[in-house]
Amino acid sequence: MSPENQETKQETPKKDVPVQKDPNAEEEFAHFDDAAEAQKEQEARDEKAKQDLELPPDPDALLEVRHLKKYFTLQKTITGKVTRSLRAVDDVSFKLKAGETIGIVGESGCGKTTLGRTILKLHQPTDGQIFFEGEDIAKYKPSQMRPLRTKMQIIFQDPYSSLPPRSTVGGILSEPVRVHKIVERENVRDYVLKIMDQCGLRDYYYERYPHEFSGGQRQRICIARALSVNPKLVVCDEPVSALDVSIQAQIINLLKELQEKNGYTYLFISHDLSVVKHISDRIGVMYLGSMVEFGDKKSIFSNPLHPYTQALFSAVPNPNPDVKMNRIVLKGDIPSPANPPSGCRFHTRCPKAMEICSHITPVYKEYEPGHFAACHCYPQED
Repeated sequence: MSPENQETKQETPKKDVPVQKDPNAEEEFAHFDDAAEAQKEQEARDEKAKQDLELPPDPDALLEVRHLKKYFTLQKTITGKVTRSLRAVDDVSFKLKAGETIGIVGESGCGKTTLGRTILKLHQPTDGQIFFEGEDIAKYKPSQMRPLRTKMQIIFQDPYSSLPPRSTVGGILSEPVRVHKIVERENVRDYVLKIMDQCGLRDYYYERYPHEFSGGQRQRICIARALSVNPKLVVCDEPVSALDVSIQAQIINLLKELQEKNGYTYLFISHDLSVVKHISDRIGVMYLGSMVEFGDKKSIFSNPLHPYTQALFSAVPNPNPDVKMNRIVLKGDIPSPANPPSGCRFHTRCPKAMEICSHITPVYKEYEPGHFAACHCYPQED
């Protein structure tokens, strides 16, 4: 369900409210049928997705994602029926307005990168809707996506493997400009040099090869390549995770400067909360393929509702030596998305887990304006 389509009905919960455990809960769920409950919940989600098919796209959103799913087939029968799949992205919804930045955070393997690539149709969605400029592109074929490639671009995580080693910087940046006919052929070089200048690259880099540059310079080349076709939406897939801290600041400031100057819209994927806080307007927290919390930056950082979000924030180092952090250490390993646990997917590691968490999936709902969470620690009734 899209966050903007719901209404606020509950008072804002506080993150420090103690969890009241019911001593009779274990007996209550002693004979509970988890499989039947999971089937019932899945049918309810499918019915909601079916109803939302009739809703028109939000005219104020550049990108609107509804109930997006991406499953990878692991096993199927001889007749082709899928018997086992990996749920990399499972029922994710949000809206992204033009000129805005949404940060997607979570541990490695939570589905952040798959979400970004599925939105760009680098992976074909299993189900759901992807509205870009009011058009549902989820079912588009590669030939239909080709005109949109200039409007939707990606900055890859690894600046070393994402650049062809046998091409010069000029060749790397000129190719998309020529293929998509951004400018006249005789003006390509001047156009590319202008893009390089905007991204902090010297003009004499034009004839050099990627191996001659540092990691930060390579990432600037990757940014220049993505922006060379003048896109509207840029998916930044952990663009600074492979760089030193000082270089990270330069790249983040460059992205913000270019956004303010040219009005780019970013979907910023990262596991570094300090970076996300600096660049994002709103933040979505993912765990095991699902969105567990979503809200504006101020709400998420001042009052994180979900225990997983609280644990992530407790791991962020504080530069003030006089401030003692209340570290929340998560025990156990992340469950496999090919075989997720019943109920709340986080209950196997959650310090606040109750008996109900292992049997019934919490409702993803709004607890304060624009702030959504899925947790049994808060009221579940509509």
